[in-house]
Amino acid sequence: MSETKQDSVQVNAVADTGRRWRAFAVTLLVTVVVLLPCLMLALYIIDPYNSGRMTVLDTPGVRAQGTRTEHANRARDPDFDSIIIGNSRMQALNPERLTELTGARFASLTVPGTRPKEQLTLIDWFLRHRSTPPAVLAIGTDIFWCHGPDKAFSTVNPFPFWLYEQDTLAYLGGLVRFNVLQEGVRRVQYAIGQRDRARPDGYWDYDPIYESQGFETEEKRAVLMQYKPEDVVNETGEFPAIDALADVLASLPAETVVALVVPPAFVTGQPRENTPERRTEQACQSRLAALAQTRPRTFVISWDGALPETEDPDLYFDQIHYKGKLARVLEEQIAARIRPLLGTVNGA
Repeated sequence: MSETKQDSVQVNAVADTGRRWRAFAVTLLVTVVVLLPCLMLALYIIDPYNSGRMTVLDTPGVRAQGTRTEHANRARDPDFDSIIIGNSRMQALNPERLTELTGARFASLTVPGTRPKEQLTLIDWFLRHRSTPPAVLAIGTDIFWCHGPDKAFSTVNPFPFWLYEQDTLAYLGGLVRFNVLQEGVRRVQYAIGQRDRARPDGYWDYDPIYESQGFETEEKRAVLMQYKPEDVVNETGEFPAIDALADVLASLPAETVVALVVPPAFVTGQPRENTPERRTEQACQSRLAALAQTRPRTFVISWDGALPETEDPDLYFDQIHYKGKLARVLEEQIAARIRPLLGTVNGA
C-alpha cells in the first residue's frame, strides 16, 4: 500500500472514531436530558417505598425489605399511634405486647446500627404524619446519646435520609440509584400480589437469629464474661443529641406519654466505676432525668448498675443485647409506667 493510501486510511479511521464518539456523546446527552427525568418521574409515581408522596399504587404496607426503608411507610400508618424508637438494643421489645399491656397501638421503628441522628429523623417522620396526637413515644436512650459536640450526630452505617426529607428535590435526588430502580420493580410486583408484606408493626424477634449463630455455646458464654463496654467519653457537660431530643419533646402535645429507656446491659458491657466512661454515663443520665422533669407524662427507665437483671448471664447474648425473656420484663415495667398516664392531661 502506498504512503498516500495509508494516510487516507488513517484519516478515515480518525474520522470514523470521531463520529462514534459524537454519537456516544449525543446518546449520553439524550439519556441524561430525556430518559433520566422520565425514569425519575416513573419512580416518583410508583413511590418504591410507599412513602405516601404518590398514591397510584395505593396498597397497604410494603414488601419485606429491611427496616431502614420499611419505616417510611410504617411510621405513617394510621393504625399505630405509638412507637418504639432505637437501635438493636430496643429491637427485642414487642410492640404487639406493649399494645396489649397499655391499649396504645405500638409500632417498632427500631433500626439496628443507628444512632441519634437516624432516630430523630424517624421520630420527625412519624410526627409529621399524625392527624391525631401520638399516644406514646418509647425512646431508647443508650450511651450514643451521650456523645459530645464532636460526635453527637455521627453515623456509622448507611441510612437513606433522603427518603425522609421534606424537600422534594432532595427526595428526587435520592431516587437516582440503581437499587431504587430495582425496588420500583419490586413495588409493582408487591402491588399485584407477587411479594409478601413486611410485618406491619415492625417487630423482629432476635432470639432465633442469635440462637442459630451459636450464642448459647460455652465459647460464646466465655466471650460474654469478658469486659467490653462502649467507649464513649464526654466530659464537656454538653449533650447536643439530648438537647435536640428536648426540642422535639417540647413540640409534642401535652397528652403524649414519653418513656426514655436506658436499655439493659450485662455487667461486662457497663463502664467501670471511677472512669471517664462511667462519669460520662452518670452525667448523661442526669441530663435525661432533668429532661423528663421539663414536661408532663415523661419518665426515665434506667437499668444501669448492678441489678439482678444485669448480672444474670442467662439473660444476654452478648454484653449489650438481651434475650426475649428480659425484654418481656422490660415491657411490663414500661407498660406499668405508661398505663396511669394515658388519657390524663396536666395531671388530671
